[in-house]
Amino acid sequence: MKIVPKKLKKFALYGAVLGVLAAGLVCLHLNTSVFLFTPKAKYERLGTKIDAAANRNDWHNVLSLCNTFLELITTDLDKGKVGQRDVSIAWEKAVIYTKYALVLTGELLENYFFYTRYRGFNELIPKQEDHIFLLPSAHRFFSAIELQTLALASAFNRFEVTEVPSALNDFIQSSLIVGDYRTPTTFINRLEQHRKWRRQARAYRELLADTAAINADPYYIARRRLGPIGDFQVSWNFDRSILDLHFSNPNNQRAFEYALAFALLHNLDYYFSEIETLLARFDYDHIPRHLEEAILMISGYGWNPEISRNLVMTQRFGGLTIRPQTIFRHENLVHHFNMLHQGQISFDWFRDTYQDTYQYYRLITSPQP
Repeated sequence: MKIVPKKLKKFALYGAVLGVLAAGLVCLHLNTSVFLFTPKAKYERLGTKIDAAANRNDWHNVLSLCNTFLELITTDLDKGKVGQRDVSIAWEKAVIYTKYALVLTGELLENYFFYTRYRGFNELIPKQEDHIFLLPSAHRFFSAIELQTLALASAFNRFEVTEVPSALNDFIQSSLIVGDYRTPTTFINRLEQHRKWRRQARAYRELLADTAAINADPYYIARRRLGPIGDFQVSWNFDRSILDLHFSNPNNQRAFEYALAFALLHNLDYYFSEIETLLARFDYDHIPRHLEEAILMISGYGWNPEISRNLVMTQRFGGLTIRPQTIFRHENLVHHFNMLHQGQISFDWFRDTYQDTYQYYRLITSPQP
């Protein structure tokens, strides 16, 4: 029998252990690499970027990231990489962020149908659901559109569920805007318990020491002028609340634009008489694209021979005329729509070319008036 030296046995044992460790590291690396490139991992990385952009109030970036996100999910669904149940939460969150961002960036009447050309955009702002209401962006949206009652409820409920200090900060900010100087005291004390928020809490306490200065502050004066006027009942149907805000205070531009977008989606043609009021009241350098498209569509231009090109080019709305490129594209759309009905072009081509327009929505996907 061959005798193996003790040192050699020891080296053999070390070698075996190192071999096992190396094999484990290789497997871990492979599994990590696979995980990093799974659809779920990609969604999580993009979702983190969207949250970060929303936290910075960088809503133009939110729009761009959500557009990329929804394109990615749509491609994965079409290729069978994921199922509808796998992406439902990520999808819905991206849809909500997109809708908030459209309102807050002023893109609602300009590019709504571009950013919402995916499935799942049946209404502007969804009805109340707990997981939507608890998103940090919910408070930012309702506060920015000056529905502070809903902003306060969103911040309070989010703190009750998550106990994050940023929700306390949101609640205090909305309280100051509506002129409630008593309620925030308790929340300031709780905010001060978080080391990173102590400086902000002390700043709020100093601010509340002189409420007359708050009332005279141009920032708070301007915010309060855009809120509801008179007897105003908040509804948990968010669409209803924003529409009521518009009727309560027509000087709130975001609420006014929202009301017109609501009219577009629901084919409320009678409401388009308000277009001229909107354009005259606020400082637009051009008619928002979807309103131009709605005017052309409702006028019958392209279908009604009595409506001439000269008429639609020269007619003024709030001192503004419809841009030539919008008229030209409308003419092409009418021509191609007729070709579609004659079987000369495919529906897929027509959809890909015009699905970012109000006309496509009105002709193809909208509910009947």
